[in-house]
Amino acid sequence: MKNYLKKIILAGLSGAVLVPALHATTISLVTVGGNASIKLVEDRLTNSVGGLLPGGSITFNPTNSLIFEATGNLNGGSTNVTWDFNFTGGAGAILDIASQNHVQLANTNSGAGPVSAIPVNAISIVAPETVGISSSALGIHQDYDLVVPLVYVKNNGADLVGVSNITQRLANYLESSGGTLPATYFGGATANTVYFVGRNAIAAVRQVIDANIFFTGSADNFHTNSLGQPTDAGWDGAGSGSEVAANVAAIPGSIGTVAAQDAGSLTKLSYEGVPYSTNNVINGTYPLWGYERYIYFPSPDSRAPSANQLALIQALENAVSAPSYQTNSLFNGKFVTFNAVNASVSRQTTLDGGLIESTVY
Repeated sequence: MKNYLKKIILAGLSGAVLVPALHATTISLVTVGGNASIKLVEDRLTNSVGGLLPGGSITFNPTNSLIFEATGNLNGGSTNVTWDFNFTGGAGAILDIASQNHVQLANTNSGAGPVSAIPVNAISIVAPETVGISSSALGIHQDYDLVVPLVYVKNNGADLVGVSNITQRLANYLESSGGTLPATYFGGATANTVYFVGRNAIAAVRQVIDANIFFTGSADNFHTNSLGQPTDAGWDGAGSGSEVAANVAAIPGSIGTVAAQDAGSLTKLSYEGVPYSTNNVINGTYPLWGYERYIYFPSPDSRAPSANQLALIQALENAVSAPSYQTNSLFNGKFVTFNAVNASVSRQTTLDGGLIESTVY
């Protein structure tokens, strides 16, 4: 199990995909990362239409669906691929790459293959520098494929009726004082308590949100107990956006932070008066987002992916950001390509939460 404190101290289409010719008959790869775009990755791996491993299969770890193994034949040919993913935290993933940590795999049967391995690359929406890692000093390479928007969502019950916006100051107060603030403090309909449901410290979503709202303390996270009641006793935050969404839906008067893909039917709050939309991300008015990056050591570093592994990594990058895929329901309204944002705004990539400047005059 990952050590949260250590990680923070050290640190987090429809359409054809053209893949370079791969000469090996079997390719194995281990990738770590966050789960902000996990639905895109799973779909682009094994979807029978346009997937890298069309008609392939995904096997999940018995106790954690964020750890899985995709297997199949590349582009339906004769090259067999076994690709393991541990998507338990984008901030933690950066430490795994930096320190070459073994990570848990989907397989738990030691007689049938490895149960842990050192990752080859990481996928994360948090900059290494945000979690205390110098990418230049470490010598890692980063490819940018997507911008992943993040949102505040609220419980749709009576307590927060009329609440449609959260400010930077309110967001900061909520994270440090959840469970003590009344709904009226946020413009709600009652004086009942508002609870904060956020991600754990190794989550890239947590790190990017905190960088944007200038929060540097310890989050006061709440989740439900076996009776569906809010409790924060010994709980450091959710391991996935879907867990946040489930808790927010269950806890009256709660507000949480998720990637846009995980908002579901929950009401999204505007931030500083700007409603969430991919257009507002592109035009630079909605600031809660992070650059998704594919991180690996470049050749000739001994930790670099092989030529075949790198071809797979880059094929996945291209698959999730392909223009032909952007109308897919998993992508549309939830993600923005790096090129779309980069064409209209400029923002620092080496540290999250920075100034957004328009490049369109």
